[in-house]
Formats: sequence, structure tokens, C-alpha cells
Amino acid sequence: NYQANKKGADIARVDESATTQTLVEEVKTSYFNILKAEKILGVARQSVEQLKSHRDEARNFFDVGLIPKNDLLQSEVQLANGEHSLVRAENGLEIAKSRFNTLLRRAIASPVEVEDILVYRPYEKTIESCLQTAFDHRPEIKSYALKVEQAREYVKAAKGDFFPTLSAIGHYERFGDTGSLQGTAYKNMETWYLMARADWTFWEWGRTKNQVDSRRARENQAASMLAHERDRVTFEVKAAYILVRESEQQVFVAQKSIAAAEENFRINTERYREQVATSTDVLDAQMLLTKAKSDYYTALGDYYINQARLERAMGISK
Repeated sequence: NYQANKKGADIARVDESATTQTLVEEVKTSYFNILKAEKILGVARQSVEQLKSHRDEARNFFDVGLIPKNDLLQSEVQLANGEHSLVRAENGLEIAKSRFNTLLRRAIASPVEVEDILVYRPYEKTIESCLQTAFDHRPEIKSYALKVEQAREYVKAAKGDFFPTLSAIGHYERFGDTGSLQGTAYKNMETWYLMARADWTFWEWGRTKNQVDSRRARENQAASMLAHERDRVTFEVKAAYILVRESEQQVFVAQKSIAAAEENFRINTERYREQVATSTDVLDAQMLLTKAKSDYYTALGDYYINQARLERAMGISK
């Protein structure tokens, strides 16, 4: 029983470690959500500046009669949409910072300044090494393994009722009618004895057998849960690893599309100034550029968020 309860204390410590790792994952995710929101806010501000510049050009062309009024109205509507997106981006950043403060147990309105580490770095671990790390470090697996050992100790304790209980009893007594306890004329000042005792119940072995079988069933149940937990961890690691690789590919694709979108926007802007392109061409090119940049920073943020989830699936907290 002592060994079983000692395992219980170990289980509690491992469960505490699992809770800590979950908190670490949440903090990392919140951190990268702030960086992602900051980047998207920067893209929204740049988009508004570009739309304002185009609106001013359209107004100048309209004033000299080079374009119809609907072209000017189209640029103003698109600018209003861009300003609305900017407000959403600002609110998204504020929410991300509030979530971060909540996780850190700070006042929700505390100022937040985080270091910009949103730069692509390749993830070099293989799926095999990730799985092995999870089997070695995942606290949930350790917890279930300890539960199996604990159940095994309870089986041993139940088997003990098949055997006799041996006890050793010792007694010492000193007597006297004065403070020095020197005895009396009628009684010695010291008495002591040692006694050994054996108790063995023969008629309850059926009950003992049932208790042993019950605890052995719990041991088997714990072993089954351990196997199930290993399967669940394997799935979590595999799924998280796939998402890391998927977001990594999205980073590459979005990075390439930014260069193409910037060139497309530049060409259409120049063509519009020469009045060989329409306002719609410029606005469409600007929307594509904004989307390409937003997709890139979203993919880059998700890339590191998925890494944080993978690390949690592997049982790593750093």
C-alpha cells in the first residue's frame, strides 16, 4: 500500500507537468498570434495608403475629365472597405494582446511589446524522431505507465491476505511511589515483555481471491489505457507534424505570390497613370497584393503555432 500510494504521488507530479506543458503551448500560440496580428495590421495600413494614393489620382483624372465619375466612386468605395479592414486588424491585435495578458495573469489592458521573431526557419526533425521524443517525454504516457505500476502494487497488497500476518509487540514499564520511580516493597520498579503474534484467517480466501481478481482486472484496464494513450499520442504527433509541413509549404507558395502580386500592382498602376488601364485593374491588383501579403504572414504565424502544438504533442516544454 505504501508503494502504491508513492506511485500516486508520482502520478500527481507528472499530471502537473502535463498541465504546465499545456500552458506553455497556449503562451506560445498567443505570442505568435500577436506577431501575426501585427503583420496583418501593417499590411492593412499599407493597403489603405495605396488606396488613398489611387483615390487621389482618380480624383485628379476626374477633375480634368479623363475618367467618368463611377471610376472615382469605385476607388472611394474600395478605400472605405480598406479602412474597415484596418479597423478589424487593429481590433484583432488588441484581442491577441488581451489574450496574452490573461495567460500571463497580468492586467488585461497592460501594454504588450513582443520581439519580432516571425522569420522563416526550417523545421528539420523527422516524424520518426518526433514520435520517439513523444514516447520518451510525453507526461500522459508516463502517468498511465505509473498507473499500471500502481495497480500492480495493489494486486500485491491484495495477495498479502493469503498469508499470515506477523506482529512483534514490545512493552516496558517503570513504577514507583516517588519521583525517582524506584519501585516499592511490594512491586518491582521495572516490568517488560516481548511478544510475537501470528494471525491467519483460513476461511476468507474466497473473498481474498475475488479482491485479487478485481485488482488484477484494474491492472489490465490500466495497461489497456496505456496502450490507448500511446496510440492517441502517435496520432496527435502525426497530425501536428503534417500541419507543420503543410503550413511550411503555404509559406513558400505565399512568398512567391507576393513578388508576382507586387509586380502586377506596379504595372497596372503605371498603365493607369498612362490611361491605358482602368481603375478596376488597379483595384484588383491592389486587392491581390494585400491578400498575398496577408496569406504569407498568416501562413508564417500558423507555421510556428503548429510547431508549438507539435512540441506539446511530443511532451517538450521550452
